[in-house]
Amino acid sequence: MVLTSDNKFSEIYDIIKNDSLHGESVLILVARDCDSISACKILTEILKSDSISYNIKPVSGLEDLENVDISLLENEEIKSIIMINCGGNLDITTVFSNLTAEQVVYIFDSHRPYSIENINNTHNALIIDDGTYNEQLKNQQEEDEDDDEYDDEEEEEEDGDDDDDDEYDENDKENNNDNNSEIDENNLKSKNKKRNKRKYRNNKKNKKKEKVEKTYYGRSAAMSMYKISTTLQKQNLDDLLWYSVLGLTDQLIHEKISLESYEEQYKEFKQLILNEFPNDDGETEFDTPQNKQIVGDRIIPTDDFRFMLYRHWNLYESLYNSRFVACKLRIWKSKGKFLLDSLFAMMGIPLDQVKQKYVSMNIHYKKSLKQLLALNGPKFGLINLYFNSFLKKYQCNAEISASDTVYAVTALMESDNLEIDQTDEEIWEQNFWEAYDSISSKNIDLLKIGLKQSIELQKEITRQVAAMIEKRSVILSGPFRYAFITESSELKYFIHPLALTKLGLFMMDAFIAMGKARKPFLIGSLNEKKQAYLIVGISGSHSSDIQSNQFGAHFRKSAEYTNAILKYQSFDTSIIEVSKSDLHKFVEHLHSSLI
Repeated sequence: MVLTSDNKFSEIYDIIKNDSLHGESVLILVARDCDSISACKILTEILKSDSISYNIKPVSGLEDLENVDISLLENEEIKSIIMINCGGNLDITTVFSNLTAEQVVYIFDSHRPYSIENINNTHNALIIDDGTYNEQLKNQQEEDEDDDEYDDEEEEEEDGDDDDDDEYDENDKENNNDNNSEIDENNLKSKNKKRNKRKYRNNKKNKKKEKVEKTYYGRSAAMSMYKISTTLQKQNLDDLLWYSVLGLTDQLIHEKISLESYEEQYKEFKQLILNEFPNDDGETEFDTPQNKQIVGDRIIPTDDFRFMLYRHWNLYESLYNSRFVACKLRIWKSKGKFLLDSLFAMMGIPLDQVKQKYVSMNIHYKKSLKQLLALNGPKFGLINLYFNSFLKKYQCNAEISASDTVYAVTALMESDNLEIDQTDEEIWEQNFWEAYDSISSKNIDLLKIGLKQSIELQKEITRQVAAMIEKRSVILSGPFRYAFITESSELKYFIHPLALTKLGLFMMDAFIAMGKARKPFLIGSLNEKKQAYLIVGISGSHSSDIQSNQFGAHFRKSAEYTNAILKYQSFDTSIIEVSKSDLHKFVEHLHSSLI
């Protein structure tokens, strides 16, 4: 069933707390993304505050959940299972066949839509909703009412048509020859009217079906968990607000929500942060010298540039490799580099300044950067270069933005480690724990490692985009475009879902920048060890204002039709693994199903 009120969770928490007094523990299953880790951090801080024992198990897909199901047979002390960004779109009773009557699964999952089996499960599966479920039900009800109203009108009109037909028969007998031409004309109009209504009804049904099959995201799990902390009056525990900010930022960075949705939630967070840190007065890093006097870790609302990691990089390469700027300037062409050089020249910033580390730049150029970009950027198509975000200032005088933290945590989680003699599961679990530890205020050095890895990945993404465009590696397949990476030297970067997603989003926007039609994009990378392709289907990006994804349902249908071996490498159904031998027939059927 779906729990739509945060207040009711306090009753559930009392049950969990009472179970802990009798030696029962909580099993926490966590998906592999920054939002999930942030939500888990909030949850564990809450549990620790009440001395509730717990065990964290990172999970990457259905296979991991099946292994958890087997382990339930040997862990009778587990009474509560909390799933973070996993389980919402799966039938829990099927996945966990070994659940006992006393065990309950609590689901905090931003994936939508929810599995109908979980919604109807009133026994051992409870979805903790963020409020979007009621909106979904309301919209669905309105659609159903519109359909019913249309169907009623249609039946009345069809009954009227039948009466007209009967009258036509009588008139036909009485006026056999006189009115033939008039009757034929009326009959043709009636048939056309019925045909148009049938066409309208079919289109409406198809649109409704298409909407149901698309996947999308609700609010971040971290934000849902933070709301739970306020319900339990635990929101003042260390770093909970920062963790929730990271969850929201993760959704923005990986384009799981629209810009409008982000702005709405940003306003909520900004008010919470200003209440928590009133002395900052919402000032930004660009114009607040008084911020240097801040003592202790603080969160500050700020304007952030839409070029990534510049504080930990140099300004030139940050702009060159950032998707937003690179696509506007078409950086993969020689003219693109010329335009970038010209931009800095018009701003009056020497190249030797922008090519050294940002922290070493002349303070005058750093202070005037925002104003100079606002003045000169539009001449190069660079408008809306900023977005509302947050910055964390540590007591040790270090500072990092929410977006840079997300990039670093994600890079740590998807570190390649291909030369280590470990299984894939061991590698990614090790990566998970490094990412988990990195967002703690005590592990800034670990976060710096993630920043370096993120920079290296972004440089490779930009290089890969330029190479694919130059080699014409992208194939237009009617309703979508697709490309596959097969060269060994490039594979280590793109055997991870989020890295491959970043490449696909970059390629999609690059084609839009070249004046091509907006089309969904399918990007794949060969995993030589598995002899299988990791595939990500992308329906849209922020540049196209499309966040819902149609690929999940079509992947499933194509696999069923072709008998292709398909594995889900994420709890996002648009991210799959297909065996190398099945790839051709799978893509071929996908093409026909999307037409």
